[in-house]
Amino acid sequence: MSVKKESGFLRQSSWMVIATFAGGMMMAMVHTVARKMGAEEYSTFVTLLRLLIIMGIPMVALQTIFARQAAAVTNEVQQRHLTATVRAIMQGSFLMWLVCTAVVLAATRPLSHLLKVSNPWALYFTLIIALAGLWIPMAKGVLQGQHHFFGLGWLQISDGAGRFGLMLLVVLCFGGKAAAAMFAVVVGQIITICIAAWLTHPVWSVRPAVRFGWKGWLGEAMPLTLGLGTVLLMSSIDMLFVQGLFTDTRQTALYGGAMLTGFAIIQFIAPVALVMFARVVKSVAHSEVGGSLGLTLWATILFGALAGIGCTILPKLPLRLMYFSNPEMWQAAPLVPWFAWALLPLTVANVLVQNILAQGRFKAVLWLMLVPPAYMAALCLQAPGLVRLSPFDAFIRVIQTLGVASTVLCLIAAWFSRHPGAVTVSDPVLEPAPSVFGRASSPPEQKEGASI
Repeated sequence: MSVKKESGFLRQSSWMVIATFAGGMMMAMVHTVARKMGAEEYSTFVTLLRLLIIMGIPMVALQTIFARQAAAVTNEVQQRHLTATVRAIMQGSFLMWLVCTAVVLAATRPLSHLLKVSNPWALYFTLIIALAGLWIPMAKGVLQGQHHFFGLGWLQISDGAGRFGLMLLVVLCFGGKAAAAMFAVVVGQIITICIAAWLTHPVWSVRPAVRFGWKGWLGEAMPLTLGLGTVLLMSSIDMLFVQGLFTDTRQTALYGGAMLTGFAIIQFIAPVALVMFARVVKSVAHSEVGGSLGLTLWATILFGALAGIGCTILPKLPLRLMYFSNPEMWQAAPLVPWFAWALLPLTVANVLVQNILAQGRFKAVLWLMLVPPAYMAALCLQAPGLVRLSPFDAFIRVIQTLGVASTVLCLIAAWFSRHPGAVTVSDPVLEPAPSVFGRASSPPEQKEGASI
């Protein structure tokens, strides 16, 4: 990798880390304000946010799918195919949203009773957020694929800033409850989607002269979704297992608190992989040899190891920062170093999986998919012995199992990263589009200065 490319990679990665951290901090402060609503209304608010997460599982890979297509664009034909894809998926997702909205509106009363929603407007706002959640990842993917990381970073910040700012107004100033809090989320999403629409206007506003092929798009979307899904599953199984096995909610809350500190480390490092993914796809499309993977791996391992050392020396520090108003959570300190080191191989695996998917080595997905069920089976086999241990000893055993499973996932991803397979980025349906500003893509060296 040339010095110019390397400096561009480091600049873009640094900006994405800063933007993600800033947006994440404001998202966290939203909950600090939301707790002022009272326990019951706050519980409803959190439940609706979790409902949104569940509703968004099928769309988890949309950003990556569009990033891969946008990054591989090399000519005007591929640009028109990207435009056709964006418009078709927007229209299709809107129709799907209309159907789901009709079902929810018809079942408003029983759903409100089930979710303990006192004001039906909370559900209505949730539906609006769901539509934004379908479209925002597509815009982020286009920006990521076109190396427009400056705009992508501001999208990371805008949602948190809008949500937090309005939450202060409606909850603290006007005493709003769960419905008002969901309205604050709606405003944050609307701000983000307006910025995203402006940044990607040259892509989605043009009526292309080509037809969109659903079969070809799904053929590539499925392995991308499944590949990314392995990492997401690995990061979720342990909490579900602990919550189901142990009945002491105070102890499981401590486990959850330590887990969140570990995943905060992942979220801080993960943006570097976003930059790498777009660069790897672009290198493949232009038949170039890139060094983004090496830089990303070194950065991930270095920051992850430093975080692990810091958590080992000062295990209470991240808990004090996250739960400054709840000293009881500081008791989870013995679990923090275990999480920091167990999640390091999962963080590295995420980088390698993104590299594999960026290069179209979809045969690896079949092997990657074997790890989460094997991990779950290992936990279930240990369950009878775990309930006989003290809670913290059992929790450490669960975290150790997570570390082993994450290492296995990392080794599989590393194997496929070292042994190239067939790279398929030439399918016109899945191939990316033009620059966000409507010009044909130029070589990466010419676009570095405008990336951020």
